[in-house]
Amino acid sequence: MTTVELRDLAVNKGGADVVRGVDLVVDSGAVLALLGSSGSGKTTLLRVIAGLDEVARGRVLFEHTDVTAAGPARRRVAFVFQEPVLFPRRSVGRNISFPLEVDHRPIDEIRLRVGAEARALHIENLLRRRPDRLSAGEAQVVQIARALVKQPRVLLLDEPFARVDAHQTAQLRQEVMLIQQGFGVTTVLAANEPADAMSMADRVAVLEGGRLVQVGAPLAVYERPDTVSSALLTGDADVLEVEVTGDVDGSWLVRPGLRVRAWQPALAAHRGRRMQLLVRPEWWTLDPNGGIEAEVMRVAHTGSTVALWCSVGGRPMTVKLRDPSDVRSGSILRLRLDRYVLIDPRDGRRVDLG
Repeated sequence: MTTVELRDLAVNKGGADVVRGVDLVVDSGAVLALLGSSGSGKTTLLRVIAGLDEVARGRVLFEHTDVTAAGPARRRVAFVFQEPVLFPRRSVGRNISFPLEVDHRPIDEIRLRVGAEARALHIENLLRRRPDRLSAGEAQVVQIARALVKQPRVLLLDEPFARVDAHQTAQLRQEVMLIQQGFGVTTVLAANEPADAMSMADRVAVLEGGRLVQVGAPLAVYERPDTVSSALLTGDADVLEVEVTGDVDGSWLVRPGLRVRAWQPALAAHRGRRMQLLVRPEWWTLDPNGGIEAEVMRVAHTGSTVALWCSVGGRPMTVKLRDPSDVRSGSILRLRLDRYVLIDPRDGRRVDLG
């Protein structure tokens, strides 16, 4: 197993820094998910770890050894691309065996290791097929098997489920997790869907414009996002502009149709200012005495919870409640907001309310 460290990393393309000032540690055997919008630098960081892109500044270390100048072959890294890249004239089995053939491994060893990978990923029935007879999900599993068969020090996954049908994604995600845990290989995942990062990663790292803006455990980032991007990249959230007002008892967060009592003393310093209020759908509670009125526009039952698309002061909001059986389209609800995060628009960062 291998610890990966990026120290003060900068990558320049076309005369501009696309990644800058990145300090990041991926613990040995852990899974780190990189989150960010298109162009934020996720794939660039994967390519730097793999040795495919040069750095303008900074260092890359594997197990505390500087590998910044080392080529991909010396790093023993496996890269799974977003688009499956398979040899069209080789069977699935020979695609998986290719890295071992290049290393001139004995035929018996190749057969054993390919068979083991195929069984682990439940693709034994595909070994004789050609790549053009595979679904997108099957092709991606084959690419993952080929990456793992050479027992890499580091596994890099670049949005590996982006081309997979939604009904296959959950199963493939689970299979990759089981394999990763079985091998204990250090893994960095560039994720496009919050569910990938939240269900697979030990930690998440949020990128904005090539810079790291937050790193932490998935649940910690979800519950206390430092930026609007951190909130939206880790799950559903509504972003509302509110004004901080006050009275003798404390502060209020106010906008049309919404008035939330805020007891934190730190808010007194922000009275009269506008803030961004981040709200998760499940942070609402149905309360007949609640101070927020919402009109239900649409109802969707999702297992033990009900998702409601509501209008609050003319602004659409998403609310998730536990089994409000009598709620239907057109209902008027009274809601209480139990939790929230405030973002200061001057610097785009979370306000520390203590």
